[in-house]
Amino acid sequence: ICSPTLKNSPYIDVIHEGTNGLAVLRLPQGELAVVHSLGGDPDEEDMKKYAGSLVDRLVLGSRKIGATPIAFANTIDVKEIDLSLIENLGNSLAQGANFFKLAILNGELAGLGDRVTVPANMSGTMISTIPKGSRKPGVFVHKEITYSVFDPEDKPIYMNSDGVGTKTEFAERSGKLHLPLEDSLAMKVDDSVKLGATVKVVSDVIEISGFNHTWFNPINGLQTKAFFLGGNLNFDYIVQYQNVGERIRSYKEGVNALSISGSAVSVIDESVLRNLPKPSPGEYLVAIRKKNPNPRSNGITDKRTIMVELFGLEWHKTKAGKTFLEFLEEPSTIFYGLFKNFKENNLATSFYHMSGGAFDGKLARPLAKHNLFVKVGNLFPADWREYTMAGKRFTQAEIAYAKWPMGNEGFATTSTPNKTIDEIRDYGLEGRIVGQLELAQNGRTGVELEGIKSSNGTNVYYSGK
Repeated sequence: ICSPTLKNSPYIDVIHEGTNGLAVLRLPQGELAVVHSLGGDPDEEDMKKYAGSLVDRLVLGSRKIGATPIAFANTIDVKEIDLSLIENLGNSLAQGANFFKLAILNGELAGLGDRVTVPANMSGTMISTIPKGSRKPGVFVHKEITYSVFDPEDKPIYMNSDGVGTKTEFAERSGKLHLPLEDSLAMKVDDSVKLGATVKVVSDVIEISGFNHTWFNPINGLQTKAFFLGGNLNFDYIVQYQNVGERIRSYKEGVNALSISGSAVSVIDESVLRNLPKPSPGEYLVAIRKKNPNPRSNGITDKRTIMVELFGLEWHKTKAGKTFLEFLEEPSTIFYGLFKNFKENNLATSFYHMSGGAFDGKLARPLAKHNLFVKVGNLFPADWREYTMAGKRFTQAEIAYAKWPMGNEGFATTSTPNKTIDEIRDYGLEGRIVGQLELAQNGRTGVELEGIKSSNGTNVYYSGK
């Protein structure tokens, strides 16, 4: 529905070679890029009008600073996946994009279950242009909207979108509202770097419900945390606060809630993009993890439910529940800096982070695309709390490893495993060799987990097809 909007702008280019039609934005010389994010009108109940309001608000945000809106990406958080609803929202977004001659570059759809009280909540990130010299690169605030300006230096601009999902509930329970920002970064920038992209801006909308702003405004602390996180990774991380009222909810009525999603805006070196290294037979597969175990942002809805089954609705207030909360709220490791180092120093031919889909979707599938197979052994063990939660639901191993990282947050393929592991250690992480890639034989691609038994007694296996 949205892809035809790419024809709305003369600045859009679809790169085909090896990238499956990746859409990028090429700004004219003499123009700077401006990035900002906003949500739809929280008071609008009609879903079609609500989606349209998102486009209207994004355009107005650009025009307020005298910028020209060019293209945007969107995130859609739904109570449940309903294709007729998605079609309705998509048509409204496309209609707005066509009216303003905008391109829709990318998007993300997430099912957040009972944390969403309306059919859908939406946010968007806009890229606009302003002439060089009209503003300095960097972050500024105008009429309560936060913007970031950067010079693409004649390189194509790429956007990818994602969010934290339901993991923010753990921050609501502990009060450590800043922790999900790291999850939000990891979900986006660890995807960007796989394309050889250099992130310039990450822009998130933080939806908040229930906070009493007369005595406490959590966004101030979150903005400060975002500033430091971005600075450490050498890009701008901006956040836009939006009070959405009762459109989102926490684990029970009366508890303050927040939801975080947005987009990463990057520049791409086309020579790198067209010649991205790829895994080959004979290379080694190296597993990577942070010493402090965490669940990343995978399969969190199941874990939220299991915790209530184990310790009751207020499980985080129990002695045992607090121990589980320490694990569940631990942020995802941000691999962006490490993966970028791998790429720049030829230490890895591919790298993967265990977000949604885990061993099946995020490891077996990309290896299968290259007609490769690997028998994996010597994995890092899962945290005992993760094993406990899997056991509570009698979760079969083939299901657990398909949706949870199970102690292994990332992987890299390399012909120099010792150098790669030394670099991993320099980043304060742990790495170990867990397999060696083979060319697929008799159509057997993907990943076999040696010693991890499926429900039928054989090793867990994902073909990636």
